[in-house]
Amino acid sequence: MKKVILSFVLVVMMAMLGLSLASAQEATADPAKAGWPETFIIGVYPGDNVEKAIEAQEPLRAYLEKTLGVRTVVITGTSYGAVVEAMRAGRADAFEVGPFSYVLAADVANAEAIAVGNYVTKVDTTVLPGYYSVMFTKKGSGIKSIADLKGKTFAFTDPASTSGYLVPATDILNDQKFDSKDQLDGFLAQATFAGSHPASVLSVNNGTTDAGATFDDNLVDQANADIAICGVDKGTAKGTEIFHSLMTQEQIDKVYADCPDGSIAVFHQSPLIPQTPFAVSKNLPQSFRDAVKTALLSIKDDQTLVDSLGRFYIDPTTIDSSLKTIDNMYDPLRVIAKKLDLDLSAK
Repeated sequence: MKKVILSFVLVVMMAMLGLSLASAQEATADPAKAGWPETFIIGVYPGDNVEKAIEAQEPLRAYLEKTLGVRTVVITGTSYGAVVEAMRAGRADAFEVGPFSYVLAADVANAEAIAVGNYVTKVDTTVLPGYYSVMFTKKGSGIKSIADLKGKTFAFTDPASTSGYLVPATDILNDQKFDSKDQLDGFLAQATFAGSHPASVLSVNNGTTDAGATFDDNLVDQANADIAICGVDKGTAKGTEIFHSLMTQEQIDKVYADCPDGSIAVFHQSPLIPQTPFAVSKNLPQSFRDAVKTALLSIKDDQTLVDSLGRFYIDPTTIDSSLKTIDNMYDPLRVIAKKLDLDLSAK
């Protein structure tokens, strides 16, 4: 009986000691981490494949969770706008959903760009990361230029997509010297939103629409999905395809001319678009935002991690001295928003 009582006393003493240690640890918690979230929530737009999108984000999620010492999760939205709304409503702390969506979120969701991803695996911190919007058709449609789109059907991707709507719509306005986006309705027979970048390519490939728009690297994904795309062979690595580099119209026309009927052919490439930023909510403590930025910028030093992510991150202000902040890199998109008469303050 005495042994039982002694054992009970020891258990109680150990429990009390554990509580004391826990209290001590809580009392001596790192003051630099005051106010840090218990869970860091990153929002993404998955397009047509939620599982694939979450799987693609897993190396980054795991890295940030380990580096920050904070539980990190990835959530998805049904559109670019849905992810922006999640941050505005406090349901997401960060996101990577496209340059224009960032411009919108900076205005309505208190978002701050802290780093910019460069979606290649060969690390070069001297080059500003960017990409291109391309317009394409099925060879044999008779469409060889923007002018040929008159009276044709066209598949944009999403109203908030930079490369899938905002930039190509602006390129059409500029090419045709239109003053208003309303003039697009009279120029195109019909403009639709396919819902995602893969869906835009499929719409043209299946003959649903005459032409469409997407971003350069999506051509690689679709070529790897066995869609015949001239200039992009199956197995091509992202960031290495010809449309990922600035091309002259003569070079584009040459690829088009060599393209067989029935294959997807690019006929227009946009000016360089600033790459998608990693944006966080300004409602997070400054110390936490700084820690996330430091973690992102350190990825370039781990080639294995770069390879698994398919990208690394930079601070563009260290490359272009004219940029006072990373946010300034997206000012040209604000000019596009004005041309398209888009209300960035709309909730």
